[in-house]
Amino acid sequence: MAEPPRTDNTPAPHPIQPKPNSTVEKKEIPPPPEKPDPGDCCGSGCVRCVWDVYYDELEEYNKLYKDKDLDSNPKSKP
Repeated sequence: MAEPPRTDNTPAPHPIQPKPNSTVEKKEIPPPPEKPDPGDCCGSGCVRCVWDVYYDELEEYNKLYKDKDLDSNPKSKP
């Protein structure tokens, strides 16, 4: 069913944009990378160890989300 014609000369809302009074949901921060289990590393000194991958991913995660996490959860300083 079509909407009735507009008579107040205001533009129709864009279908993708939120309505003016609607609340925009906050995007959730994804969980940090999963820490390898003790048995995941073979201990033979691989060039690209599972721990290297984990710490690289953790560093990137902290760069992307640490500031956002602090903004959303401010901690009071004593």
